[in-house]
Order: sequence, then structure tokens, then C-alpha cells
Amino acid sequence: MIPFKSPELKDREAAAKAVAASGYIGSDACFTNVYLLRKKYGTQVALQDGFLFRYYNGQGSRRGYAFPLGEGDVSAALKWIADDARATGRPLEFCLVDEPRAQILREYFNANCVVETDGFSGKESAGPLLHFENNRGDSDYIYSAEGLATLAGNQYRKKRNHVSRFNRTYGQFELQEITAENAGVALEIEKSWLKSVAGDSACEPTCECEEAARAECSEDEMSRMAEYCAIVEALENFDALGMKGAVLYVEGKPVGMTMASEIAPGAWDIHFEKVIGEYADNGGYAVINKMFAERLVANGAKFINREEDINIEGLRKAKLSYYPLTILDKTHVSCHPRDPQCHPRDPQCHPRDLTCHPRDLTCHPRDLTCHPREGGDLLD
Repeated sequence: MIPFKSPELKDREAAAKAVAASGYIGSDACFTNVYLLRKKYGTQVALQDGFLFRYYNGQGSRRGYAFPLGEGDVSAALKWIADDARATGRPLEFCLVDEPRAQILREYFNANCVVETDGFSGKESAGPLLHFENNRGDSDYIYSAEGLATLAGNQYRKKRNHVSRFNRTYGQFELQEITAENAGVALEIEKSWLKSVAGDSACEPTCECEEAARAECSEDEMSRMAEYCAIVEALENFDALGMKGAVLYVEGKPVGMTMASEIAPGAWDIHFEKVIGEYADNGGYAVINKMFAERLVANGAKFINREEDINIEGLRKAKLSYYPLTILDKTHVSCHPRDPQCHPRDPQCHPRDLTCHPRDLTCHPRDLTCHPREGGDLLD
């Protein structure tokens, strides 16, 4: 079995090395996200033979194995995952898979007859059963770091107007790097932002006795509290996580903050970005976005990943308005039938359901999907 465990700060260097070797720059692979969201998604990791393995115990698209990232024999790494699923009884499914790696899964499982459990009854079946489900809300928005720093070109005219408005409205403002001395200021900005969004009736942000604290909170409040706790932990482990951040001051008053960390050399992930009150209305987000991008470019950034829009229309519109270089779509891949009672001719079943036996009279004799494929490992 793969030796999964909860991610620890000491895993960062080895995990970052594996991610860099893979060439993948999705936000889910950023170690800061893996670490800070470990409780939210029940994330487990393993570092083995140069690969970073992840397993998510969350819901929906945050459930299953992540594609193994590293440098080496990917076919062997996928076999370890298939063996681990069989040994543990976990459903053999993959989450947050981009299209190039989804294609690798297609080729691997089409070339290999694997024995897998159905995840419900514990019964085993031979053969690959692949079902791909895309959630647009999981897609990352990846931008040119230089483009965000300069806002050059006609497409950014509106963004430059927002920056100009901020300049006209406020005479003196500056961006200061987050340090141990002003980390508390960044957290106060987050608290002010929470109050402005949720009002005085919102749950008091706290990371103590989380279950008890969240018992009376709505789903939205719980989500905001989870982010608050992630910000607290990010600030507490700022250097250990290799983070960079900044606080926006207007005439000496802190009005915004942002934090990021490197996914792989040259690719940075923006984890948090908040501007409060009238400063947000007067172009503060455009200002902090541009000024912080300038800092990241000075640190060698080529790409900036501003993460997903979680299917929030306003957030999607805002992210699209910055003209991403690419939108990195991610797919959930199921390698087993979700419903063990699912009939092979049921349109809700996957069309390649190999549980359909060729002698079953409900199957058409010419339906080749009813015949298990055989063959060795064509990827060797």
C-alpha cells in the first residue's frame, strides 16, 4: 500500500521538487494549498520514488486520488495507486486531473486489465471502466505575470482606469511586504472584510474548538471561517511555507492584503486577496493585484495562478476580465461503476461497462463494449 499520511511542513521541499519535475502548475499541487486545506478535504500525502501522491477524502470533485506528480515511471506510479485501491477497498477514482494527464489515464487503463473494487459491495471486476466528469468551477485561471504587472494593451484599459481612479482618490498609498511584525495587521484586514461581508450577526471568527464554533453557522459562514483559519495558519507558518505577501496602506491605514506562494519555479499561486470598504469600490483590487504582480515578476514569476471561480458568476466574470493565458480545466475520473446495481444497457451507466457479460441476452451480440479487453502493458 502507499504510505499515506497527513501533510507536514517538513514535506514541502520534497513535494515541491516532485511538482516541479512534473511540469504541472495547477493550484491544487501547490504545497501551501495541500497543507492549509488538509483538514477541509481530509488530504493525505505520500512521497515515494520521486513522486508526490495525494488522496482527498472530501466531497464531490475533492474525492479520490490525485494524479501522481514527479519524474519517473508514471505507469508504475499508476499501478501503485490501483494496487492501493484494491488493498484498501477505496474506489479507484482520480480528482483534479487536467486533460494531458487524463489522456495518460485513458492510455494506461485501456492498455491494462486491472482488478478493482466497485467501492460499494467489495466485489471485484476485471477491466478499465473510465468515466470523466468536468466541473467548470474547478478550473484554474492562469495569467502572464508580466501582463498583470504592466496592464499593457487595449484589453486592460478598464483595469488601468481603476488604478487611475484609486490614484486620484487617494494621494498617498504603498504596498508593504508582510513580515512577522505586521502579520497581525493582515489578519485584522481579514476580520474587517469578514464583518463587511457577513455583518454583525455573523459567527465570530475562531479556530478554537472548530466543531462547536461552527455548529450554529450557515454553510457560507462555515466556508468563510475555514478560509479565516487557513489565513491564520498561513501567517503562523509564513516562512516555513515559503510564502510572500503584502499589505496595502492608504495614508498609513491598512486597507488590503494579499498572500501567495510558488507552485513550481516561475509559477505563483495567489491564495488570499482582500480589500476592505470604500477602497475596494474605488479600485483597490486592481491596485493590489498590479502592485503585487510587480513584486512577483521581480522575484522571477512568469505565470500567476489565481485559482478557480467555484462556479460563482461574479467571480468568474472578474477572473475573465484579466484575460487568462489559459483556463486549466480539471476532471474527476471514475474507474469503476458508481452504482453496482447499474444495468449495462441503462443510459445512466457508462457505455464501457465491462460487467456486462457477452452471454447476457440483454447485451447485443455485436456490442463490443460487452467484452472485456485483454492485453499486456503497452506503456513499458
